[in-house]
Amino acid sequence: MKLMRRLAICAAAVACIGLAAPLAVHAKETAPTKSKAESRKEKRKKSPTAEKTQSADANRDVWLERARKSDFLLGKASYYSPEFHNKKTASGVGYDMYTFTAAHRTLPIGTVVRVTDEQSGKSVMVCVTDRGPFTRGRIIDLSYAAADKIDMRRRGVGNVRLEVVSDADGTPLSTDEAYYVRFRSLDKAETVGPFRAFADAAAMHEAMRQAHPDAEVILEKAQ
Repeated sequence: MKLMRRLAICAAAVACIGLAAPLAVHAKETAPTKSKAESRKEKRKKSPTAEKTQSADANRDVWLERARKSDFLLGKASYYSPEFHNKKTASGVGYDMYTFTAAHRTLPIGTVVRVTDEQSGKSVMVCVTDRGPFTRGRIIDLSYAAADKIDMRRRGVGNVRLEVVSDADGTPLSTDEAYYVRFRSLDKAETVGPFRAFADAAAMHEAMRQAHPDAEVILEKAQ
């Protein structure tokens, strides 16, 4: 009896397997197949890194949208300590304390910002090349040269107003504006330009600073 029962159980198991196999194959054949692109998309959605990147991109888009609506940003600014000179920045370029750059926590690298000191009323154009500041209550870290330009160097920290004027490529947000290098010659204001890229205006500015220490990059309506 035991032998017959074992044979019956084995036969039932074989039958179940025989029935299940075609069903599994059928399910596999009828299930919709996903393209490689869809599979990659799902992986990116599940990836923590991808989620952080999407969040950062959305945050930066908000900043640029606020800039397009002429939304001024108010807060405290500080500037880099001289010990950071030649140290690598988030952009991969070494920090040069004598150029007009800045660090910001969220704005895209390459964005140009007009910084106006509330106390002196002076403004300076800087390019975001690094991340920071990491001190609570501060919204931007300026280079030594930029802080000196707006008379903030001796104070160390100052209340400033920020205005984002370009996209991440340094191109003005307003299509009818361009960069110029302004300087004084024989008690008369002169300009060189226009430049659509901030990098070109900055290069001209650097070339002129020795002969014209008062030279500065400005943004005006294209002539």
